[in-house]
Amino acid sequence: MFTTLLRRLAVALAMFSIPWVVAAEPVTLTLNFTPYGLHFGPVMAKAAGLYDKAGLEVEILRGYGSGESVKRSAAGTTTFAMADAASVVFGRDKGLNTKQIATILDKSSDAVYYRKASGIKTPKDLEGRTMGAATAESHLMLFPVFAKKAGVDPTKVQWVTMTSPAKIPSLMAGKIDSMMTFVTEEPNISSAGTKANAEWGRFLFADYGVENYSIGLIASDALMKSNPALVKKFVNATMAGYALAVADPEAAADAFIKAFPESSRDLVLAQWKIVAGQLVTDTAKQKGLGYMTEAKMASTIDMIKANSKLENNIQPKDVFTMEFLDPQFPRK
Repeated sequence: MFTTLLRRLAVALAMFSIPWVVAAEPVTLTLNFTPYGLHFGPVMAKAAGLYDKAGLEVEILRGYGSGESVKRSAAGTTTFAMADAASVVFGRDKGLNTKQIATILDKSSDAVYYRKASGIKTPKDLEGRTMGAATAESHLMLFPVFAKKAGVDPTKVQWVTMTSPAKIPSLMAGKIDSMMTFVTEEPNISSAGTKANAEWGRFLFADYGVENYSIGLIASDALMKSNPALVKKFVNATMAGYALAVADPEAAADAFIKAFPESSRDLVLAQWKIVAGQLVTDTAKQKGLGYMTEAKMASTIDMIKANSKLENNIQPKDVFTMEFLDPQFPRK
């Protein structure tokens, strides 16, 4: 009886040319921080209809740090998230089972920023001076690697613990001599420096031979097992959004400001230009945006093991996978 009713309903809909409507699958994406230029990809994917085409209804949520993103992803309180590779490794060690499914910042984006008035000119000058850092931030784990390569004794740096939002104002006010952050924050630092009439400089970890994976898209093991088709649709639509943003940053900036009108268009565009340089690497040009290698992830893990105690023998296969990502090349 029920089958007969369904058939009659289908015939009636066809007669009146009423199309079947398939509901989009709701998805949440928790960012690693507040929305800024790093996040042009998902914003562009949403604005350009790439998520719609994939049958996804994506809600973009602000983040509260990579560590929190890993927790939410592992707990299933967000469908997908953005987090740095180090946080994924530390999370896995604590039983928070997530993996990076694509990298955004293919190059190491960690950096030390300093006030020139403090007398710092070389990395060695960081010794005996203050450096602001937030508790448990990934930069702290990588600083000893940078220090060794740059000839700095990390035990001679005077650490000042503070929240992430307090670092830039404290630096420009002269309350600290230096700080660590991602290079994508440089436009904010430049703007703050101009307002405070303070000159600044930087030491980029990558310039001293520190190469590791940074921010990327993550998903939980549970989701990848239960709904691999969803993971594949999401990661490819998102990376296609990044490809569009590379091709037309002005359009991406417009889409971003429409989504987050409280932001400064000039600022997020300046941030994006830095992100694009970290995203479109030689590897990305050859293998596609977001591509990761086992060798580089192994190197990233080795850096963590050398400077932090891990309870488990974490391997590359535990923290990343290329199972879902199709080649997405920068669009011209």
